[in-house]
Amino acid sequence: MNILGIDTTTKSASCSIYNNSKYYTKSISNEITHSEKLLPIIHETLKENNLTLDNIDMFATINGPGSFTGIRIGLATIKAFAQVKEIDIFSISSIDLISYVAFRNSDENEKYILSLIDARNNRVYYGLNKLIKNDDGKICIEKVMDVNNDLIEDALKNIDYKDMIIAGDCVDKFKDILSPISNNLFNLYPTTEDLIQCYLEIENSNNYMYNAYNLDALYARPSQAERMSNNG
Repeated sequence: MNILGIDTTTKSASCSIYNNSKYYTKSISNEITHSEKLLPIIHETLKENNLTLDNIDMFATINGPGSFTGIRIGLATIKAFAQVKEIDIFSISSIDLISYVAFRNSDENEKYILSLIDARNNRVYYGLNKLIKNDDGKICIEKVMDVNNDLIEDALKNIDYKDMIIAGDCVDKFKDILSPISNNLFNLYPTTEDLIQCYLEIENSNNYMYNAYNLDALYARPSQAERMSNNG
């Protein structure tokens, strides 16, 4: 199976191809040029592997939360590909994907994982999952709390699980607040290779399968324009 995965939710636009059990990845770190650089990155990655979109069996993408503009660019691109090719899209939130990566690195068979993403101004996107490794080695992601957006202090008020793992791209930033809650801290953000590997390793991958018509973005908060409008 050939899988093409992209992520445009952060300042880095990334593309990975899974081909013959190997990964090939290209990325660029400049959020402003996502609309200009994403298609060339995809084209270069395909060309270097002697592939075209006709050789791709499935697409994969992170659908948010993160940069509003980046999410729109990524989803519009992958949905256009999927519509033309009439093939499926594996799409998972960055929150769920963080929990998968942290669990994979923890050598545990069962764990609660709180995933955090920096939303700036002392706010975080966050969600809580329970992950279980089955006897066949497959990982099951059970959602305990939907993705939210709050001040870091408010996000932690109602979360109290012993031995909980906390993972995300702002763990180091909020280490003083998080250390008293958990000894298991992972500062990380998933890659497009993690995205594809997640599809290959989780038991409930069907829960994350979409097509060009039913895949939606996960913003987890109103856009800046909406917030300004609501404030008058």
